[in-house]
Amino acid sequence: GITEAMFSFLSSGTRRYSQKDIANHLEFFGVGHGASVTHEYSTYQVEGLVKDIMPTMKKVCHLFADAVFPKKEIKKDQRRLANSLKGMVNSHGALASRSFRELSLKGSPFYYPVGGKIKDIKSWDQKALKNKLAYFKKNVKKRLYLSGPESILSIKKIVLDECGFRGQGHFERKEIVQKKTLKSGPQMFLVTVPEANQVQVRIGRLMSQSEIQDPELLTFSYEFLGGGFTSQLMRELRVKRGLTYSVGAFASGQKYYGRAGISTFTKNETLGNLLQVTKETIEKISKGEFERKSFERTKGNVAGSYPFRFEKSDIYLSQLLYLDHIGMDYKRLYEFPQLINKKTPEEVAQNINDVFSWNQQVIVVVGPKSVLPQMKKFGRVTVKSYKDFL
Repeated sequence: GITEAMFSFLSSGTRRYSQKDIANHLEFFGVGHGASVTHEYSTYQVEGLVKDIMPTMKKVCHLFADAVFPKKEIKKDQRRLANSLKGMVNSHGALASRSFRELSLKGSPFYYPVGGKIKDIKSWDQKALKNKLAYFKKNVKKRLYLSGPESILSIKKIVLDECGFRGQGHFERKEIVQKKTLKSGPQMFLVTVPEANQVQVRIGRLMSQSEIQDPELLTFSYEFLGGGFTSQLMRELRVKRGLTYSVGAFASGQKYYGRAGISTFTKNETLGNLLQVTKETIEKISKGEFERKSFERTKGNVAGSYPFRFEKSDIYLSQLLYLDHIGMDYKRLYEFPQLINKKTPEEVAQNINDVFSWNQQVIVVVGPKSVLPQMKKFGRVTVKSYKDFL
């Protein structure tokens, strides 16, 4: 968690300015700033008015060059973050997603939460944060993405001279991940929380590099399975049976691994029914047993809505960064609708079978221990406490 903490605490104070001074300055210019840290790369985003780009970037570079991470401010933030994690027991959806990531990616380099756990927060002292910042400035390879008029290229000199980015910046994470093969049905986990009146359900798995080479096919597959009100899982679980209010699916890759998953919830007493219907729906789609009208409708929705995802410049830049990271040409952005329209029912059925085959999934249920008998009908269940993931 030290990398995410370092970025988060950058504005906590420098040798010249207090946390309050920094906040007032950035607020005066209407600057938005913050980091996003993943296991494969980190981004630091700054947005504001073009007319204020010079003072904005000078202040941001000052933070990178001169952050001291004052002990008083860090201790306050540590307490806040620890309390936030402890409070996750009351947010079962967030707890389910957190525990699902760890359990489904266990054995890979990517399972541990990037923000760390409560026990890690205690180690975030001033020295560790300074060392991580120095490492980032000197050793880590960086790219700068800009969106705006050509005049903002004037910040180049500020970034080169004032941010403290020195050295070769050669480091890039490189990890090869192999998918675990489950031989005896799905892995099942019950994460117990006290007095829960409904259960959160996550179903999915780790994907290896060989399984994420066709991102358009993965996108179509998860949209057809669980992407919106007209998806197959939504029709079966909500419209026909009323087992849940919502269900979603995803399947996507980074450079070295991918993740697939289904996310939903239900009443404690209907968990077994929800799991059974989900299993049957996946099996039917895998056999090609679905209406061609619904297939074509999904194709039109996915291809037609795609350009609107990038109306905001920050999202567009993030997509360019992602394409660079995975080594794909920018033209894939513009070819997406044509590539989607070429997908056949047979391709999608096979892909859903490959990615979401029931016996290859990790199933995580967050709820009371009383739902255990319903889960045991689908296989062996490992019981864990929610505290293991905080």
